[in-house]
Amino acid sequence: MKSELLQTARGVRDFGPEEKIAKDALIRVLKQTFESFGYNPIDTPIIERYELFASKYGLGSDSDSMRETFKLKDQGERDLVLRTEFTMPFARFIGGNPQLRKPFKRYQMGSVFRDGPIKAGRYREFWQCDIDAVGIKETMIDGEILQLAKQVFKKFSLPIIIKINNRKFLNDLLNYCGFAQDSQIKVIICIDKLDKIGFEGVKSELLEKGFAEKNIDLLLSFLAKDGDNETLLAEYEKIMPNNEGLAEIKSAIEYSLNKDDLIFSPALARGLAYYTGNIFEIYLKDQTIFSSSLAGGGRYDKMISGLIDSKEDVPAIGISFGLEPIFDTLVSLNKIKLKKSVLDYLVVPMSENYVLQAMIIAEKLRDFGYNVDTNYFFKLKKSMEYANSYDVSKVIILGEDEYKNEMITIKDMLTGEQKTDKFANIIKQK
Repeated sequence: MKSELLQTARGVRDFGPEEKIAKDALIRVLKQTFESFGYNPIDTPIIERYELFASKYGLGSDSDSMRETFKLKDQGERDLVLRTEFTMPFARFIGGNPQLRKPFKRYQMGSVFRDGPIKAGRYREFWQCDIDAVGIKETMIDGEILQLAKQVFKKFSLPIIIKINNRKFLNDLLNYCGFAQDSQIKVIICIDKLDKIGFEGVKSELLEKGFAEKNIDLLLSFLAKDGDNETLLAEYEKIMPNNEGLAEIKSAIEYSLNKDDLIFSPALARGLAYYTGNIFEIYLKDQTIFSSSLAGGGRYDKMISGLIDSKEDVPAIGISFGLEPIFDTLVSLNKIKLKKSVLDYLVVPMSENYVLQAMIIAEKLRDFGYNVDTNYFFKLKKSMEYANSYDVSKVIILGEDEYKNEMITIKDMLTGEQKTDKFANIIKQK
């Protein structure tokens, strides 16, 4: 039986070279895409003050995300948390650096932590890859972020749908259905569980919280409405003419350039207290393969102003890409090649007498930008087995004849082809 000392904690996992190399490749794609839209990198601490996350401008003390926060104390008995996401730390960063020129666009990638239920695609430590833009109140930026998201999943060859809704519209709908403003965040947190517990489950929770059944039934009848974007938007506009939230949804869809993958979803809630405008979540088009969201985000125009005690809103919007669910989806669809190592070349000296020359050859190859290892088995068969076990594509053999004649033999491990020539001549052909 495996020793308990060798077991990981629940909800976390190790990544060996194959998985880590593949994950790093995904990160490079995300980084390149973010930077192509003008987003700059920042980094913030893993540990944050508890008060920041629990504040009414943050996750909200009643939210599931706050309940799932890993809490700790330092030696001074101060309450701390492990970050559950990057939005709150980013808002703190912006509030604490008023000299930053706006608009300011940033990205951040790294581990976040949630003490929540474990299932496929959901872990207690996982990577998020976020972009945010501050200082742009117009919905053009909402559309741009949706453009960026489509670019990301196009590069990953993943067909997706983007569900979009708006908190202003949702709050107005709750008003229309008779829910008092001071209780609406509790209703939104329940609505956010629709995919998990269904309409009956949401109704039961709302009844338990003391809401009137007639109000609940009216709300759920609206959330159950179906149809294409144009039909649904027109239907809600009849009920709430000139609604600001509906206008923002239509504008974001327009500025996203390609509307085909965008779906207006009145039931989309995103159960965090800080959202103020458009919200969105991204799913695989075929949800039988993977049903959890791959990315999500939205507007939070009041968070930063709340933290700095300003009466003027600081417009902000962002989206977070979940690296683990994207990685797991790509692996399950065989859309990602798992490499066992980063090596391009393995240099094999056939005797200790040739090691120094082998090291010189390896160093020259590294100068050309290749990843190179030098092997010290001094046995060809064992060296070839090693190269195969780590998916090394080319092996350079340095034996007695090669050493005397200042040559090398290079073997292509994929084709089996082998040739001997001067080192400089072989490199010129690459």
